[in-house]
Amino acid sequence: MKKTLNFISIAVVALSLVSCGNDKKSNSDTDIKLEAQEEKPMQMEEVDEMGEKNKASEEAPENKIDNAPLAFADNNANAVWEAYVKVQQALVASDSEKAKQEAAQLAMIFDERNAKLKTLAEGIATTDELPAQRKAFAAFSTGAKAYFKSTIKAGTLYVQHCPMAFDGKGADWLAKDTAVTNPYFGAKMLNCGSVTATITQ
Repeated sequence: MKKTLNFISIAVVALSLVSCGNDKKSNSDTDIKLEAQEEKPMQMEEVDEMGEKNKASEEAPENKIDNAPLAFADNNANAVWEAYVKVQQALVASDSEKAKQEAAQLAMIFDERNAKLKTLAEGIATTDELPAQRKAFAAFSTGAKAYFKSTIKAGTLYVQHCPMAFDGKGADWLAKDTAVTNPYFGAKMLNCGSVTATITQ
């Protein structure tokens, strides 16, 4: 009888131990499932955020490019472009005297219909100081974007930007290709800059 009671006691203890293990296992299984469920929404949110970012980048406007040779609506606009390039090249070479001469030629092309651009070009031509010429050239370049947008007939003008010009304020200029030759630093930082926009018909 004693043996039977001992056996039953041992069996009860064993069963209770096994069931505790199962409870722990089922609890740990539940914990794992809960953790997995908690992780899933986070992963979905990350995918959604990435999806939104990807969507936003897909919606960003691309720069339009016309691979035709550069051409303008009339001889006057073509002359403005050629004179502009000469001023830009003089500033790349850090040649203030040449920049002054070429800017004077540029200013002479404009009439009263483009008085603002004429004044901005004169701002380059009326100083011998290279830093002042570069600052005036930046102002002219900004003003000339609308002019070239309205006169371009074929091809592409590239708006290039130097983020370091004028103590980090940055400045733009225009070029007929993507190669960067920086008019604001010249040889010091010749290739500092990048294409930020395009101008086409």
